[in-house]
Amino acid sequence: MKRSDFLKLLSAGALGYQFSSVNGLCDLNPTTGEFQLNAHFVHRGPGLGRRIAMTFDDGPSPRVTEVVLKELAKRNITATFFMIGNKVERYASLAKEVASAGHELGNHSYTHPPLNTLSAAKVEYELEKTQEAIHAATGKVPVWFRPPYGAFRNDQGSIPRAKSLGVAYWSVDPRDWSKPGASVITSRVTRMTNPGSIVLLHDLHSQTADAVGSILDNLMESSFSFSQLSGFLGDPYGPSSKTALAAKA
Repeated sequence: MKRSDFLKLLSAGALGYQFSSVNGLCDLNPTTGEFQLNAHFVHRGPGLGRRIAMTFDDGPSPRVTEVVLKELAKRNITATFFMIGNKVERYASLAKEVASAGHELGNHSYTHPPLNTLSAAKVEYELEKTQEAIHAATGKVPVWFRPPYGAFRNDQGSIPRAKSLGVAYWSVDPRDWSKPGASVITSRVTRMTNPGSIVLLHDLHSQTADAVGSILDNLMESSFSFSQLSGFLGDPYGPSSKTALAAKA
């Protein structure tokens, strides 16, 4: 199924998916019982100090990820890259380059399927294989997970929670995957971004790579400050979760 067709079904509710609603400041403190069972679901940050988070999905991608890294480095900006596990295995040196540049790495599943259609065992496999691939290539252990297409059910939350993974969506989507042109991508991000935004882009398409420099310049001119997702939101379950993840690795 093409991405565009899948997203049409998603928006129509045909796949039984719904976003978790987070209004105003993101709530990283669910009730005690929920905390034990379910993952944190967030789609924006608090926006204090006009902070925003740039995030890139579907990499690492040769000839695209390198351009994104170069544009970020020019401006001394760090971002969060949600990586696909089997691509990390294929392009391990590129994944390591992203990590070595100081960027945060996130889990974007192993094969990029619509996870809301899969069994719990298959979802667990997708997450665990990606955690292993990223750690093997970079020595890093992700604490944030982004479902491909945003397709994830609330009742699946215990699966990433068991791996100390928070579930991170987005609040700005310029639909760069539809390849509308670099200028359109730039315009959409510039127009839609506000304090607290989590911007979704894909280090998969050349148009996105072509747009990144202009996007960053426009946002800097609007006095936004940039943060990695964890710097923006903190660890989803506190510092102890990172210690536990490191012990597992």
